[in-house]
Amino acid sequence: MASRPNPFHYGTPAEGDFFTGRNREVQALVSRITNHINVVLVSPRRYGKTSVLLRAEAELADNDRAIIHVNVLRCRDLGALVGKLTGQAYAMRGARWHRAKQAVPEFLHRLRITPGVTFDAGGSPSFTFGPNMTPRDADDMVADVYALLAEEAADRPAALILDEFQSIPDHGGHLPDLLKALADEHPKVSLVLAGSKRHLMDRLVTAHDAPLYNMAQRLALGPIPDAEMAAYLETRSADGGAPMTPEVAAAIVALAGPVPNDIQHLAYEAFEVAGRRIDRAAVAAGLELAVDHEAPTYVEEFSRRAPGQRQVLIELAHGGTDAPASETFVRACRLANASSVSRALTAMDTDDLVAHRDGRWVVADPFFATWLRQADL
Repeated sequence: MASRPNPFHYGTPAEGDFFTGRNREVQALVSRITNHINVVLVSPRRYGKTSVLLRAEAELADNDRAIIHVNVLRCRDLGALVGKLTGQAYAMRGARWHRAKQAVPEFLHRLRITPGVTFDAGGSPSFTFGPNMTPRDADDMVADVYALLAEEAADRPAALILDEFQSIPDHGGHLPDLLKALADEHPKVSLVLAGSKRHLMDRLVTAHDAPLYNMAQRLALGPIPDAEMAAYLETRSADGGAPMTPEVAAAIVALAGPVPNDIQHLAYEAFEVAGRRIDRAAVAAGLELAVDHEAPTYVEEFSRRAPGQRQVLIELAHGGTDAPASETFVRACRLANASSVSRALTAMDTDDLVAHRDGRWVVADPFFATWLRQADL
């Protein structure tokens, strides 16, 4: 096992030296926020959406920007969402009450609804609202937070970033309409809506009948080019004290790509078992480790799937298909007809188990695909 720090990272957003390959997207986002343009950022899961948001936010903060960033999915209810927005508004970089405990009364005076306030050991406040908060009170609070950002936007670029925005209807079906109205009222505040569920984001932002249609420029994250990702692996492995050849880096990308998180996961495991160099044997051993670590999760996921979905998963794991409606694929899946395959793919695509990449349907997680090939199913 490696005793040195591992130069690769997966599972949570990539920051600092772990971030790579998204400079164009980061600069596009920074430019639009700086110029008061609303943005919708869409990408599949684990493609680095949140990493891009955090990188852009860091660059903006370095140049005195006002940013509020909330992950909607992590808010258990409407009160929690409003509490997060309020806390972020108080902690805005450069705001006059930033980190000043004595400024809390002044800050609360700016709000129409008074939250509960608690202080941590360092004197930083948290703001809470009850779970029974009414939609009208919530609307007032969201409007107040937006107004605070608009005041900051008079002197510097400002943005409200809502990550995993596809979850916003869970807190109130009218909230997209409210945000559209506030964005129109405060045009100097850039509204950034990011999501990882394409079909849900389409319903909210990009479809012609969406409540936020035509109010934001769309940015989409695709795969990082293989050569760029392989070069990153080479550089990081050398910096970590266990270099790899270009051929080994390309092999890791081919085995685990195109999702950056999965590529770094395999590189992480290979580094853990490598000696002085990461060679093909280390990559193979790393792949087995990655599969073994997740095997209980894969067993549970596979077991809860309908029989038809299981059959489709097994077939996709052995190379995918560009013709899911073909008689050959339907017969291989032991299903009655192409409609049965289509229903299985739709259900699993919604759950991010399968993906349509480069014209082919495949198992989205390469380690799950390996487990499916190895398991006695």
